Amino acid sequence: MRVNILCDIYWESRVDWVTHALSDAGYRNFFDEQDYGSSINNLVIIMMCRDSYLNFKQRIRFSKKEKTLYMDIMLDLDQFMKIAQKEREEIVVDKLISEVPLIIAKYKFKDFNLLAFEKDFKIQMSKIL
Repeated sequence: MRVNILCDIYWESRVDWVTHALSDAGYRNFFDEQDYGSSINNLVIIMMCRDSYLNFKQRIRFSKKEKTLYMDIMLDLDQFMKIAQKEREEIVVDKLISEVPLIIAKYKFKDFNLLAFEKDFKIQMSKIL
């Protein structure tokens, strides 16, 4: 299963540093070798950290043709501009661990081992802490 964590951010939020740390921890290689079932081939997570006046709304979409689940994880720009990098990492990891499995669970996939994915996802995301 291919897992990608990307970001659409205001540069001063430094969320990109967190996504780079997650990549360096090797989550992509780990998930590339995992099989949780045939319902989802790709998971694309976009960390959104933009000015609130832009009124971005969380997007969640499943492409049946590609078997790809796209989702936004919303972050508070004002908060991220005021905190240290370690705190950013803790917040991002916490949001990923708490929100991603819940979003996947909303879909009624016939063949997806959510419990195994959730366990592996928590371990892989927590490696940067």
